[in-house]
Amino acid sequence: MSARSVRSTLLAALLALSAGCGEKEVTPSLDLISASCAGTPPLEGVTHLRFRVSGPGLDTPRERVSTVRWTPADVPAIPPGSARVLEVRAYAGAPDQGGQLRSLGRTAPFDVAQGQAASARVFLRRLGEFAPVNQAASPDTCAVPGETRAGHTATLLADGRVLFAGGYAPGRDGTRPVSGTTEVFDPVAGTFSPGPDVGARAFHTASPLPDGKVLLVGGAETLDQVSLQRTARVVDVAEGVASTLEPKVARYQHAAAVDVDGHVLLVGGRAADGSGAFTLEGFDAASGRFFNGMGELHRVDATLTVLEDGHTILVAGGSDALRLEAEVLSAGFDGDTFGWLLPVPPRLRVPRVGASVAMLGRAEDGPRPLLMGGFDGVDPLNGARAVGASEVLESPIRVSDGPALLPRSNACAVSLQDGRVVVVGGRGADSGIARATAWAELIIPAKDAQPSVLGLSLLPQPRVWHTCTALADGSVLVVGGVDDSTGEPRAPIEALVVMPPPRD
Repeated sequence: MSARSVRSTLLAALLALSAGCGEKEVTPSLDLISASCAGTPPLEGVTHLRFRVSGPGLDTPRERVSTVRWTPADVPAIPPGSARVLEVRAYAGAPDQGGQLRSLGRTAPFDVAQGQAASARVFLRRLGEFAPVNQAASPDTCAVPGETRAGHTATLLADGRVLFAGGYAPGRDGTRPVSGTTEVFDPVAGTFSPGPDVGARAFHTASPLPDGKVLLVGGAETLDQVSLQRTARVVDVAEGVASTLEPKVARYQHAAAVDVDGHVLLVGGRAADGSGAFTLEGFDAASGRFFNGMGELHRVDATLTVLEDGHTILVAGGSDALRLEAEVLSAGFDGDTFGWLLPVPPRLRVPRVGASVAMLGRAEDGPRPLLMGGFDGVDPLNGARAVGASEVLESPIRVSDGPALLPRSNACAVSLQDGRVVVVGGRGADSGIARATAWAELIIPAKDAQPSVLGLSLLPQPRVWHTCTALADGSVLVVGGVDDSTGEPRAPIEALVVMPPPRD
């Protein structure tokens, strides 16, 4: 009998005993995935495990420590309630005797009903290391996306899955065929599966809507000789279908943001000839229609974000294709269209194009958008340098200095549930040539103090035009991109996952 079968048999007996005694708490059935398909095995050098249960209503986490040869009895019982999290920490040495934390895994928050059995699956990840994603059914098998993608989008769905759409495949011969397919990643199973076709598009935008669907707008239909995708698609992953709409303006390399009510603002971008597409446009999820925006805004390579209130959209950075724009504009939906909110907006300390943005700070501390990186000029071939300074977009009327970061543009930045920000890859400028980087940083907020920055392990291969997604277990999924650091484009196919060190 296998070790897993023995654990399952013991657990069934424990659950039966608990039910007979009228216990209210539930001993979960834990499927701990402790193998890996590549990289450092999560249990290498590990001697002890700490099991921890946390969630609303629990004043202190429920914890138990065992050796690495754990049994179901080592897992704490879980009180009924919502948003329970079961976490497993792996140590070299006993944790209460100075043991070093090596690996970490946790569930997504889940609900436990009184008297009902609970099951949980945890992928144990080596702390801070980028490693290929593995499959739950066969942990020594890597989960590989069906296609190579760069310039694609990744959208986190309400159920924890991730929708990947479009993008192009960088060829060694210089060709860049554009994809019209989608894939869905399931973090519980560790698998990629095909989704509905959405028409060939790269450098488009993807906006999650309140009903769980995803709006894809624009993009380039071909890149070797640019032609534009004139359609938009509303993707319903649950039904496996995508409906077709037509926006008023065809564009690619634009920016989009969606407010809490499902109003999407589309800003900037480029036409097929490379000129700016300056007409503003909106989309209303309730009616399923595009509407005219606020005329024109002469910005390309701008960055959009939504403030904590869910209604105020900020437009930061960008250029009019000739010079940088420093004003941070704020907009809100007024019942018919979007309107500008302030006659005299604040200004960035360092104007930039191609910046990244993510919310920094815990929910209880008031998270704020952190603007990171970019180039300090329109063209890196004409002297523009990568920016290392970051700026906090405090409110529609105030901008403040953020921490110093590694200088890069077009990095992938994502907010973790605990308020920290992970920044991965991007483009640095070396001798006037912008090329992909392998840098990764973890930004840690501090209440009433300047955030701190921790360097993470380098990516196994530099990437730009990739995506990174914060999964519900606290890890970050990195997919696609292109590595042009050697002058010859290479396309990494493997999907990577990194588990940042915990805050405590």
